[in-house]
Amino acid sequence: MPAKNQFRHQSYPTAPSVRPTFHQLRVTDGEDVDFSQLHSQFGVREVVLVHGTFMGDDPFGTSAVLRTIARSAGLLEGPLVTLADILQEKMKSLVDGLAQDVGNYTAEYRDAFLQLVGGDPMVRLLQPTWTGQNHHLARADLAVRLLCQLDDMQLMLDETVLFWGHSHAGNAFAILSNLLANDRSSVANFFTAAGQEDAGRWGRARQILESGPSPFPWAKSVLFAAFGTPVRYGWDTGGYQDLLHVLHHRQNDNGDEFLAQPMFPAQSLNDMLTAKYGDWVQAFGIAGTDVPPPIAMQAYRAVAAVLEAGLIEPKHGLDTRFIVPQQVRDTCARWKTGTRCHGDGRNLLVTYEPSGRTTPLASPIEEALLGHGVATTLDWLPAHLTLVLKALNERRVRGIVR
Repeated sequence: MPAKNQFRHQSYPTAPSVRPTFHQLRVTDGEDVDFSQLHSQFGVREVVLVHGTFMGDDPFGTSAVLRTIARSAGLLEGPLVTLADILQEKMKSLVDGLAQDVGNYTAEYRDAFLQLVGGDPMVRLLQPTWTGQNHHLARADLAVRLLCQLDDMQLMLDETVLFWGHSHAGNAFAILSNLLANDRSSVANFFTAAGQEDAGRWGRARQILESGPSPFPWAKSVLFAAFGTPVRYGWDTGGYQDLLHVLHHRQNDNGDEFLAQPMFPAQSLNDMLTAKYGDWVQAFGIAGTDVPPPIAMQAYRAVAAVLEAGLIEPKHGLDTRFIVPQQVRDTCARWKTGTRCHGDGRNLLVTYEPSGRTTPLASPIEEALLGHGVATTLDWLPAHLTLVLKALNERRVRGIVR
């Protein structure tokens, strides 16, 4: 999307502003790379690792529901809130133990990243983490958290921060880009829609933006690297210095080389399990696939109206016209487009050569989570960081300056 995007949604299929590029990665690609240039050449002071959906501390909203029930539970309010707190405190460690580094950023991943860059920049996991719930409000709250963390960093003029995120974390980055662009009326609408503009970090974020110009100065200090992010919210090009999309992609024979194999009609289960055409989750998680929070439907709908502004209703053929309800009908029509690439930033379409690592089910790690899990694995971190550094260097060589 252009500068002054004002939270407008991307279309299906997209028309990338920069031609996507193809990359064949080997797990050994980072063996001779000087990773310290992340700081020395690009001024990155901090790298923040942000996990995607279902990898947070309340992925299914259980703790949030318990707190809502507690407010009208009389004498049981205290015990229910305590239970909610315990569940939320324990959930992230449980998720980490189950997922490990497949579709999830771990402490070991952070430590390996920090070792690669020689301790500079600082690399950290997002703390406090976000819920990992699959809906607009959760991703909007993550964007607000990141804005407040930028405030905490107090970056100098020559310093940058690299937000390195997986899956829908990238869509929170998209929201953040619109916040940092700081269009007055659309930002005010965003906070008002959520109904939390005076509460905690939301009130703080609103005050931060109201006190600064448009775009906000931090926009020049932000680099985004998004891995496996489904095409959802529009990006504001005035809200960041650089934007990279790393997408697991294998070409099909059915049209545009940049498109994914369509998710509708339904594909072969074996093709999905083996990631025959790349990351199926990234192609799946487009508009219409949210799981709305039952305890905050009014706020959810209000935020959806802001974040889905400009989303065009798809055209229907005989194969989708009679599907009900409408949300499923529209989602199926959008799946048919096979949208893989984002409209803004640079789309790096990656094919992975097998690393030799396998899952507990003896399948290649590159096929894990339908092709979605490879992006966060320790094995591929050096190659991914090499790819990102190469892309940043290419931009510098061309003399592209925001």
